[in-house]
Amino acid sequence: MTKQIVWRIEKSWLAKEPGLRAFLLSEEREFFTLYQEMEEKLKVFKERKLKKSLLLSAPELTSADYFVPLNQFKHLNIWEAVKCAAQQAYKEAVALKISPLVLVLDAPDASGFHKKALEGIILGAYAYEQFKGKAPNQDKDEDKEDFCPEVVFVVGGLDLPLINDELQRLETVCQVVNRVRDLVNHPPSFLGPEEFVDEAVKSAGRCALQIDLWDENRLRKEGYNGLLAVGRGSCKPPRMVTLTYEPKSAKEDKIPHVVLVGKGITFDSGGLSLKPGASMVDMKSDMAGAAAVLGALEIIGQLGAKVKVTGILAMAENMPSGEAQAPGDIIVMKNGKSVEVKNTDAEGRLILADALQLGASLKPDYMVDAATLTGACRVALGIQVAAVLGRDRDLIARLMDSGEESGEILWELPFEKAYLEDMKSDFADISNIGNSAYGGTITAALFLGEFVPEEIPWAHLDIAGPAYPGKKWKYFAPGATGFGARVLAGLVKNL
Repeated sequence: MTKQIVWRIEKSWLAKEPGLRAFLLSEEREFFTLYQEMEEKLKVFKERKLKKSLLLSAPELTSADYFVPLNQFKHLNIWEAVKCAAQQAYKEAVALKISPLVLVLDAPDASGFHKKALEGIILGAYAYEQFKGKAPNQDKDEDKEDFCPEVVFVVGGLDLPLINDELQRLETVCQVVNRVRDLVNHPPSFLGPEEFVDEAVKSAGRCALQIDLWDENRLRKEGYNGLLAVGRGSCKPPRMVTLTYEPKSAKEDKIPHVVLVGKGITFDSGGLSLKPGASMVDMKSDMAGAAAVLGALEIIGQLGAKVKVTGILAMAENMPSGEAQAPGDIIVMKNGKSVEVKNTDAEGRLILADALQLGASLKPDYMVDAATLTGACRVALGIQVAAVLGRDRDLIARLMDSGEESGEILWELPFEKAYLEDMKSDFADISNIGNSAYGGTITAALFLGEFVPEEIPWAHLDIAGPAYPGKKWKYFAPGATGFGARVLAGLVKNL
C-alpha cells in the first residue's frame, strides 16, 4: 500500500540543523558556495572513486551526511539513477530514524532532479502488505506504524513556485501509479470482473469521468462475443466499461479524441488449454493493461488535459469448466469475422478485439491498447522492456517519447503482415494463434489489427514483462509496477 510521503521545499539547509543531508552525486557535480564545507568531506569520498555510498554521521544520530554516487546504479540512465538514489537515501533515513531527509539539489545540474527524486521515493516506499501480519480490513496499531521521515528538497536559486507545482502534479501521478499496483496485486478472489467495475465506478466519481457499463446481457445483445466466449467458463460473468474525460473547451474547439483500451483478465488459468501450475501463480496480473488504462484516466481526470479521452476496460476471468469454450470452437465477432479458437490460453486478444471494435466505433484520432498479452514478449525483450507495434509511425514515436520521459522503455517490433499467413484457419476467417511457434508477439498484434480499421492511427503495447516482473526491480518492490499508466497519460499530455 502507498505510504504518505510528507515533503516541502527550502532554499537552503545548514549543516548544524538536524536531519540526514543526502547529496546525489553525478561525476561532474559542483556545489554552490553555501556547501563548500562539503569539499573536505568529499575528499575522503573521492579517494574511494565514488563507487559506493558513504554515510558520515554524528554519534547521537540527530544529523548525518550521506553521499550517493549515481554511477553505482550501473546501466541506468541519469534519471532512473536519481530515482534509485533518492529511494536509497529515504530507506537510510527510515533505518536511522532521522527526520527530515534533506535532498540537496541546488547545483548547476539539478534541474529536474527534484521530480525524479520524489518519484523514486513515492514509488519506492510502496509495498503491498494488505494481508501481511494482520487480518484483512483490520487497522494497524498506530504505535506500530513505520517511521516516515519528512522529505525536504533544497533547491537554492531555482524557481520555488514552479518546482512546488511540478512536485504536486508528480505526487498525484505517483499516487495513482501505486493505486494501479494495488489493483494488480490484489488476489483474484478479491478482484473479479464485477469488483473491477466497482473500482472503475470509484475512479469515475473521484475524477469526474463519464462511465458506461456492459453486463453479460448487453454484451450478448450488442454482439461482443469474444468477451462472452472467454468468460463462459467462470462463475464470474464478463464486463466491459468505458470511462470518458472531456475537457471544458471541448464544445467550443475541435480537439483530438484518444481511445485507450486495456486487457482485464482478472485471472488466467488458460481455460481448457490449462497452464502449468507454476505459470498460474502470477496470473492475477493479467489485468495490468486495464489497470494501466484506468490509472491513465485517473491521472488525466485529476490533472486535466486539452484532449478528449475514452478508456475501455474489457474484463473477464478465464477458467476451465463444463461451460468453458473449447479448442476448436468458432466465434463470430461483432464485425462478422469468424475466429477459430485453437488455444483457449490466447484469450486476451479475443476480449481486446471486442473492446477495439467499440473504440473504433467512436472514430478516434488515436487508439492505443495495453495488455499483458504474450509470454513471447518476455522471451524477446525480458522483464524491463515493453513492446510497441502498430501501423502509425507518428503514434509509435509519441508513445516511445512518453516512455523515455517516465522511464518506461518501449521497443518497437515489426508489424509484419506476412505473418498473417501463419494465422490461417481451415474453418474460419482467422485463428487466434499462429501455426508457428515463433513470433508470437507479432502474430498477436496482427490479430488485433484485424479488428481496427486501417484509417484509425492505432498502436499496441505488450507490457507482459515490466507490468509484473516477479522480483524487486530498480525502485519497485516485488509485484506490480503500474507500468503503462504514465506512458498513456504522458501521450495524452504531450498531445
